[in-house]
Amino acid sequence: ASQSACDVPGIITFEGARNCALENCTVELGGWYAVEIGDGCRNLRIVGNSLREMGAGGVKINGAAERNRCPARETGLCRITDNEITAGGRVFHSAAGVLSMHAYGMVIAHNHIHDMFYTGISCGWEWGYHANISRDNTIALNHIHDIGQGLLSDMGGIYTLGVQPGTVIRGNLIHDIRSAHYGGWCIYPDEGSSHLLIEDNICYDADRQPFQ
Repeated sequence: ASQSACDVPGIITFEGARNCALENCTVELGGWYAVEIGDGCRNLRIVGNSLREMGAGGVKINGAAERNRCPARETGLCRITDNEITAGGRVFHSAAGVLSMHAYGMVIAHNHIHDMFYTGISCGWEWGYHANISRDNTIALNHIHDIGQGLLSDMGGIYTLGVQPGTVIRGNLIHDIRSAHYGGWCIYPDEGSSHLLIEDNICYDADRQPFQ
């Protein structure tokens, strides 16, 4: 699969959905992402679920990109909170626990993400300094650990891409990040990452720097 297994679909899929919720459920032993929030979704709640033993990751989020401006297909204002996401990437090793690509106003908080082979939370999907729909996202108070496990490289507990004004990474606990050859970082703002507020995170036991 490609980076973050971004082309792998979800078992439970929302598209053009408004004000829907998936709460206190278990999704397990599936070959794909557990949940996919697709184009045109607003005000969804993915809360209090157990997403485990998945072929890919826990939650994948994507909508229309800024360069293909289509307001009706933009995705945002969803809450991904209080979930346990564990034992992912069993088929598609590069999957993320939570992958938020082209989406705005997301709250990704209070999740316990562990036992993955790539990234815990990935936010943004624009390399460099292009206009980016990913903005005003909050990634807070997540517990992320046992990521990478020596299988893949160039990843982190929290990974970002692109210009993201208003995005905040705050109060996360991240530890035990292990890469195969390079790039086992706790917080990893990659290419173009800017206008982010990153504060009050606790990071330790990584095989590279806590902050790259």
